[in-house]
Amino acid sequence: MMTAPAALASPASLLVEPLPFLCDASVTYAACTPLTLPVEGQADWIDEQVGGWSEAATYHWDSVVHLQMNGIARRVQPNPVLWTVACAWLGRALPDTLHGPAVITGPACDDSDLYRPLSEQMAAQTHKALEAATAWWLEHDYCLPLWPSYPADPVYAEAIAQTRAAL
Repeated sequence: MMTAPAALASPASLLVEPLPFLCDASVTYAACTPLTLPVEGQADWIDEQVGGWSEAATYHWDSVVHLQMNGIARRVQPNPVLWTVACAWLGRALPDTLHGPAVITGPACDDSDLYRPLSEQMAAQTHKALEAATAWWLEHDYCLPLWPSYPADPVYAEAIAQTRAAL
């Protein structure tokens, strides 16, 4: 049995679901769902959350985004909210879309396959950025079907700027 490092005691990870392509103004959409990051079986748990084998991507030095591997090829629904936050973290538009649900954790632990939980500050900052991005996309829901065709279009710079301002 593995003993958890002290830094893994916090439950902070965030699940970011894609918005539906046809948003309903009467429905409230959550920017993210806080989840408890397990110490044991993390890889399987993350794969379960994203709906398939996951791959890790780093857009901010204090977090890791876990996405379904080959989401585009598997025709998983695009996730413009997550893309917008990743762009805000990087300070530029990503040329490629991000697809499917994602789990955001803290960075990987040294010399292990485990990830740390998000710090309280990073979890709060990320949640705030996800809320800003969600608000922009819901306000501009007509852009949702167009976004996967050309994500680097300058029209989306407003979404990135609004999200970056929330950081």
